[in-house]
Amino acid sequence: MRFLTRSLMGLFLLTLTFGLLGLAGKTMFDAYEQRQSRGPGQNQNRERVFSVEVATVTPGDEAPIITTFGEVISGRTLEVRAAAGGELVRLSENFREGGFVRKGELLFQTDPANSASRLAITENELAEATADLADARRQRTLAVAEVAAAEGQLALRKRAMERQDSLRSRGVGTDAAMETAELATASADQTLLSKKLSLSNAEARIARMETMLERRKINRDEAARVLADTEVRAEFDGVLAEVSVVLGRLVNPNERLGNLIDPDALEVSFRISNAEFQSLAQSEEGLKGAQVSVRLGGDLLFTAQIDRVSAAVGEGKTGRELFAKLGSTAMVTVRPGDFVSVTLTEPPVSGVARVPATAVSNAGEILLIGEGDRLEAATVEILRKQGDEVLIYANDIADRQIVLARAPQLGAGIKVKPRSRGDRSLVAREFVDVTPERAAPLIAMLEKSTVIPKAVQERLIKSLQDGRIAKEALDRMEARLATAGEGAEIETVQVAEDKRAQMIAFIQNNGRIPADRKTQIIETLKQDRLPKAMVDRITQRMGG
Repeated sequence: MRFLTRSLMGLFLLTLTFGLLGLAGKTMFDAYEQRQSRGPGQNQNRERVFSVEVATVTPGDEAPIITTFGEVISGRTLEVRAAAGGELVRLSENFREGGFVRKGELLFQTDPANSASRLAITENELAEATADLADARRQRTLAVAEVAAAEGQLALRKRAMERQDSLRSRGVGTDAAMETAELATASADQTLLSKKLSLSNAEARIARMETMLERRKINRDEAARVLADTEVRAEFDGVLAEVSVVLGRLVNPNERLGNLIDPDALEVSFRISNAEFQSLAQSEEGLKGAQVSVRLGGDLLFTAQIDRVSAAVGEGKTGRELFAKLGSTAMVTVRPGDFVSVTLTEPPVSGVARVPATAVSNAGEILLIGEGDRLEAATVEILRKQGDEVLIYANDIADRQIVLARAPQLGAGIKVKPRSRGDRSLVAREFVDVTPERAAPLIAMLEKSTVIPKAVQERLIKSLQDGRIAKEALDRMEARLATAGEGAEIETVQVAEDKRAQMIAFIQNNGRIPADRKTQIIETLKQDRLPKAMVDRITQRMGG
């Protein structure tokens, strides 16, 4: 009985299995026939459409900004060295690190004893040479007188000889008297030659004494110079650095004891790329027309003017090295060796637009919205990269819509759904210069504000400290400052964490709020205390 039951059960399962297999085969066969009966276009998938963020390109004027780093150097530095060796016997009170000295002020003096002794000896030798010269000149005067006397004696002897010759020719004189007269004339002539030789020796002695006197003067001047070298004086008004002296120290000749720096000749050395240098050099105003701002640390801002360009690039370096003179206001604070940030504002360029860096490839390729909301590829010339933004020449794509963020799945011919941030357009922003007096109350307002997100607050404060900010941002902050009034504060409230989370989720899910504005609101909602007006507005929109 049990065997029969099991056999019937097995037969039932086998029949059920074959039935299910048959049903499955019929289903597959029906599906195959249904697919074969469809038309050729009925099996195509629907085209995928991507949502992209776009903005309208509006060309305008833009002043490119170059940001780099540099070092403060001195355009006039003098090494203070000891011209004469010896012990330091005098030392100026200002001859120390950071001391300010005036032109001509005595810095230090080495022991002048040996130099003074040498000067005294040379002066005595000079006096002796002067006396010898005077004596030689007196000897020459006497020699001249002796020559004149000898010439007179010779003339007398000649006349006496002529009388004897006349007497002898008349038969009155004798040959002995004539011979005596001739001998006397010859003796007088020899005496004259001897006196002329004495005169010549006297004149030669005078020449030697004059040469000796000049030599003694040179020795005296050399000794005086060596004595003067024991004193070192400041060549110009300046500040001392790297001073290493103490009274009584022994110094060697030409030993460096410090540096004298002219605080009125400070410069900033910095480098820019070849492309940036070419752009500055080819502008109408040239290199000296660029506005240069120098920042020391985070608070001190100074102006400078480009003075010259380095003649050589330098081994292992690139770009061009520029030197800018600092203004007079920087002389009190800035010192050589300070590391500073340098900002150069180039002359404005027409026909450019500022776009996000994500909208342009390195080769200048962009995506534009064409007919039927399909993408079109285009190439633009990149003028300059400015942080997260890029300046491009936009005359050829004026009033066209550009995709703000390129993605791998996007390309020419792809159908998209454009989504713009309100009436946002990519027009060059207008920047204005802000004086420190004008920026001070705005910076104070930003620092006290608990509403503005930290990142936005730091960016605005940095722009104000740099002295250059977008005009729309400046007008907005000044209007808020005027509305709030001095000392006024925005009312804030404390909210529960669950309510804070609900408001953040509501903002994140709201597709009508632009992405950048959404980020600012969310950052504000993460603050400890929230503006009461914002909380009421979001709560009302949530329906709470």
